[in-house]
Amino acid sequence: MHHEFDLSRVLVLPGRKLAGLRFVMKNDPGALPALTGIAAKHGALPLYFASSPSALTDAFPVLTFLDMTNSDVGIGDMAKELESTGMARHAEVIEPIADGLIIDNLSHPITAGGDRAIILRAAAYRRLIDEVKAQFGTGAVAFLYYQGLELGRGFGRLHRAAAEAVGLKDPVEVYRKVSTAMFQWAGFGRVEVIHIGDSGGKIAVYGSFECEGAKGTGHPSAALLRGIVAGVFPELFGKPFQVDEVECIAKGDQRCTFEVRAK
Repeated sequence: MHHEFDLSRVLVLPGRKLAGLRFVMKNDPGALPALTGIAAKHGALPLYFASSPSALTDAFPVLTFLDMTNSDVGIGDMAKELESTGMARHAEVIEPIADGLIIDNLSHPITAGGDRAIILRAAAYRRLIDEVKAQFGTGAVAFLYYQGLELGRGFGRLHRAAAEAVGLKDPVEVYRKVSTAMFQWAGFGRVEVIHIGDSGGKIAVYGSFECEGAKGTGHPSAALLRGIVAGVFPELFGKPFQVDEVECIAKGDQRCTFEVRAK
């Protein structure tokens, strides 16, 4: 089973009194209970919690939003009490923009796997793709494919490095266990490996971010994703591959399916 996960670091709850905290939490089993215990004690409800944990450090940054509507203390007092437990330090308050609206304005830059990242919601990335198609016309497919190809090569190198760090070297295993998981982690879609080997294979993508916005167009629309797949495979297998999209949700299919063949 797969579940939606919201990483927006924004809450919109009209009529509620919201507040946030950003602090460094001790890498200790008692740290999280300390936070939730203080919140429960004062009638505050944690609504959002995000952390960047590392087993190699003694502390890590934490961001939390709380509903303070029924709290008997202010967020500043709660921050001081949290620090007094010894489980947190450097607590900073995130004030709401207005009652019912809070945005994380302390975290910068945001990162993913150690690299700087940005968040593009559907309204942004679909407009970006649509504008490429509008400006480049029939050349848009080739433009998006080659952009995807370069992205895929970079992703493939990252996947291989992560796999090698934990002893995974077989390219088929790396693709099945690392590349498919990273594809979903990035929000591109969910991958099902139908079959895969040294000479290629067949994969299906469910919920393609690129093709969801093109439903009803009647033709395959995964130029960017096709390029990404075509870029990842050579980095893992050490040779070029041809990738064709044979099914697409943009033309009414239940999924987007790609055939991958070694050149």
